[in-house]
Amino acid sequence: MKELKIEYKTKTVRLVFGRGVFTNSLFPEGRKYLVLTDENVARLHGDKFKKISRFVKVLPPGEGSKTLDAASSLVSFLLEEGFTKDDCLVACGGGMITDLGGFVASVYKRGMGFISVPTTLLAQADSALGGKNGVNFASGEKTFKNQIGTIYQPELVAADPLFLKTLPPEEFRSGLGEVLKCGLCFSPSLFARLRDGFDENDIFECLSIKAEITAQDEFEEGARALLNYGHTLGHALESLSGFRLRHGEAVALGLLHETEEQSIKEKIRELLEKYSFPEFRFDKRELAAYIRQDKKIRQGKIRLPVLKDIGMTELLETDFDAYLQRLL
Repeated sequence: MKELKIEYKTKTVRLVFGRGVFTNSLFPEGRKYLVLTDENVARLHGDKFKKISRFVKVLPPGEGSKTLDAASSLVSFLLEEGFTKDDCLVACGGGMITDLGGFVASVYKRGMGFISVPTTLLAQADSALGGKNGVNFASGEKTFKNQIGTIYQPELVAADPLFLKTLPPEEFRSGLGEVLKCGLCFSPSLFARLRDGFDENDIFECLSIKAEITAQDEFEEGARALLNYGHTLGHALESLSGFRLRHGEAVALGLLHETEEQSIKEKIRELLEKYSFPEFRFDKRELAAYIRQDKKIRQGKIRLPVLKDIGMTELLETDFDAYLQRLL
C-alpha cells in the first residue's frame, strides 16, 4: 500500500493506493454512511457496499445523472433518513459519481463527511483527488458540463486498482486520456513509458503530481490551472457530442488540437492510435458556442496552460476571441 497525506488549506486529505486497500476498516462504526454508486458498479461490487451500510443509492450510469435534480433527490434522502453533518457520503464509482457525491456532501448542512472511492482509471488517476465537484446544467437545447459546483475536499481517497479488473475497455481508454495529459504536461518519463504500455503504478505517479499542485493552489488561483491542458476544447467536445465522447476521450482530442508543436502533436497522435482513441468530427461554429461557456473566461480574457515542451507547461492569458479564432 502507498499513502499520501495532502495538506490543503481547508482539510488534510488521506490518500491510500494499492490492491486491496478498499476494506471495511476504512469505515469505522459510530457514524452513518450513504454509499452512492451507479448501476454498472453496483452490479459488480454491490455486495461490498452493502457491508459498509444499509443506505445505498444507485443511479443510472452516465453524465445524464449528474444533475441538480439528482443532487436534490439525494439531499431529500439524507434529510429523510436523519443524516447529520458528522455522517458521511461515500462515492463509489467513476468521475460522474465522485463529482456528484462531492457536490452533495459539500452543500448538505454546509458540509458533511465525504469519502471518495474511485472505481475507474479516470477517477483514480485524476478526478477523485483535488476537491473539484459539480453537476451539469441544461440551458435551452444545450447541456453544459460542470457549470454548478464547489471545491470540497474528501477526508479520504481510496484508490484500489482491483476495481479496474472489471472496467470495460472504453472506460479504461478514457482514463488513459488523463494519464496521457499528466505525462505530457508534467512527466516526460511517464509520457515515454506510455509508448510501451500502461502500468497501474502510473496511477500513483499521476496522483502524486496532482496532489503537489493542488495542495499549493487549492482554489485554482494559479498553478492548478496547468491541470486544465486539453480541457477547454475537451469539455466543449464532450458536451457537443451529447456525452457520447467520454471525458478522457474528449480530453485526449483536446490535447491533440491544443498542441501547436508539430513533432509533439505527432507523438500524441501516435499514442491515440496505439490506444484506439475515437475520432470526432465537429462543426467549428457549434463547438464555439460551448467554448464560450468555459469557466476560465473573465472580462474577455482566458488564462490557459500552454505546452512549451513535453513536461513543461506554462500559463498564458490571452484575448479570448483571438484564442478562439486561432483554435478553430
